[in-house]
Amino acid sequence: MAFKVGDIVQSKSGHDAKRYFVVIATLNENYILIADGKSRRLESPKQKNVKHVKLIEEASDINSYVDDKSIADRLGKLDTVE
Repeated sequence: MAFKVGDIVQSKSGHDAKRYFVVIATLNENYILIADGKSRRLESPKQKNVKHVKLIEEASDINSYVDDKSIADRLGKLDTVE
């Protein structure tokens, strides 16, 4: 599966398992960069293998993810729903 910038994903493995992230870049077909606005900020995103994440929501408005606060606010809404 090809992930796009702005997609919301959930980690399936690692110490961050079951946490939500926003895709901020695609490195190649196997790796993406993700951030959550709190522990993984835009300045220091996490490199993640695409096999270790699952798609939660496709990108709708990537312009809304311009800073760490907007990312954290959006992901915080997911935690309350699920």
